[in-house]
Amino acid sequence: MNDEFYPLENCDDDVVLLNQDTFKISKLKELVKQNIHTKWYTDTYNYQTNKPGGSISNLFSNVSIGVVPIQLSEIKYSGVIDCQILRIGARGWEKGKLRIHGNIIAKEVCLEFCPDKPKEPESPLDDIRKMLKDEQ
Repeated sequence: MNDEFYPLENCDDDVVLLNQDTFKISKLKELVKQNIHTKWYTDTYNYQTNKPGGSISNLFSNVSIGVVPIQLSEIKYSGVIDCQILRIGARGWEKGKLRIHGNIIAKEVCLEFCPDKPKEPESPLDDIRKMLKDEQ
């Protein structure tokens, strides 16, 4: 299996199939961003004091070791799931893996695709030509 991921940039109208759901790349990025943002600012509850405990973002902004506070400037996430992608102008669906990663604080979402089958060279002779050129 291929394990090289390619960024899904400048292809906002391409379509991704996740299980039974389809999304345009642009819509999927927006949904991930909204979902992460909503969960990041979800209120927590402190069962020891029986009072609201603030949001998850507040919990992580007050990280400290002993009395030394630690300022967090980045909190990143990453996940990989099976998918299929339909690119504009392609002949059909391409199976592979979708990597979703980003930075919560910077509100960034990046999508990358890794096809199950590596891209084939344009010509079977391309590899031979490259080897001959490298020998010279």
